[in-house]
Amino acid sequence: MILYILYVALCPLLWILVKIISIFNKKIRIRASEYSVLMRKVKLNIKKTNKDVILFHSASNGELEQLKPIFRDIDKEQYFILLTISSPSSINHIPTSHIDAYCYQAFDYPWTVYHFLKNISPKKYIITRHDIWPNHIILSKMLSIKTYLINANLPRFSNRRHPIFISLYKYIFSKFDEIHTISSDMKSRLSLLVNDENKIKISGDTRIDEILYRKIKEKGDLLPECFSNSKNIIFGSIENKDVKIIFSSLLKTCKKTTSENVKYIFVPHEIDESLILNIESRLMELNISFCRYSNMDMKKNVDSIIIDKIGILAELYEYTKIAYIGCGFSKGVHNVVEPAIYGNTICFGPNYHILNEAIEMVNNNLAFPVKSSDELSLILNYINDSDYLSKISSLMKTYMNSKSISSNKIINEIF
Repeated sequence: MILYILYVALCPLLWILVKIISIFNKKIRIRASEYSVLMRKVKLNIKKTNKDVILFHSASNGELEQLKPIFRDIDKEQYFILLTISSPSSINHIPTSHIDAYCYQAFDYPWTVYHFLKNISPKKYIITRHDIWPNHIILSKMLSIKTYLINANLPRFSNRRHPIFISLYKYIFSKFDEIHTISSDMKSRLSLLVNDENKIKISGDTRIDEILYRKIKEKGDLLPECFSNSKNIIFGSIENKDVKIIFSSLLKTCKKTTSENVKYIFVPHEIDESLILNIESRLMELNISFCRYSNMDMKKNVDSIIIDKIGILAELYEYTKIAYIGCGFSKGVHNVVEPAIYGNTICFGPNYHILNEAIEMVNNNLAFPVKSSDELSLILNYINDSDYLSKISSLMKTYMNSKSISSNKIINEIF
């Protein structure tokens, strides 16, 4: 409570600071200039409806993916769906066909949040994952707006568990009406911030529902024909720190694997020209033929392909048997659910504890952390052991199917 009062007292200073930062930050400038325009449209649309307004908030494109299954299944005849986003970079990813309106989330100043909530008068306020702002939650409670946190996540080393901040977050989390999380382990962690454990419900991860939905949708051929009859290994969401260990490992394994009709797919975490050039240079050193996705010839036979296009990584896992997931040697491994849906044998760097599903997979011997090129080579060599890969694939698919249909659970609980 004391920290929250201090936070509110500092809000005028934060307002001035954001104004100054916006001079140099294009995203904040765009957000500030478009906020009022979008809000006017939202208010006009709400005036035209008699439906109850349900407010959803997503901070990133990944979190938007978590909300899509909810949007598809919710009763549109009864509810007006309003989505708020944090950044202009999410504008082009909004599923406009599934919602009624969208706008930017109000900056977390008490006066701004109050006017925002009064203008739209939502019956329920649903936040996914962890983009929680104190004034939004506290003022929602004061205005008798039901608040929910879904896909709730609390990493082991989260600042919310720090002794300095824990009292603030205990106060904020006490205001939620319900918290839906992905596993019993995550519920145990969240109980550090929530005194009433009955508020915490294990409903699963809606992102898995979305990935399964995308899997069954029809899609065209993404890769050259030569990849349809080969044994393929993918290196997804990789950065420079991954490149070094990957190619140290390929130096030991590529001669053996290429003779066994093995091909490679490289997907940079970001489309960075210097990273792509680094990959190309190392492929040439190993005499592995390659092409970029943007210059792809569907009829040409190559040993590897570099994906220089955003948005197709999840679908590429359908072509592969082994998936190395990047960023595990820096900030933390990226999405491990997408390759798991397709039954890939998964490996990644040692920093995987930010993802609960990665921890569970490792504990169940379904995924493998690697600390060196030698350890990665051991995993890559499984590409020629079809019996082992089939066994892991079957176990992984069973594991992932047990995690699905969380969207229905959440909708039934909240609505």
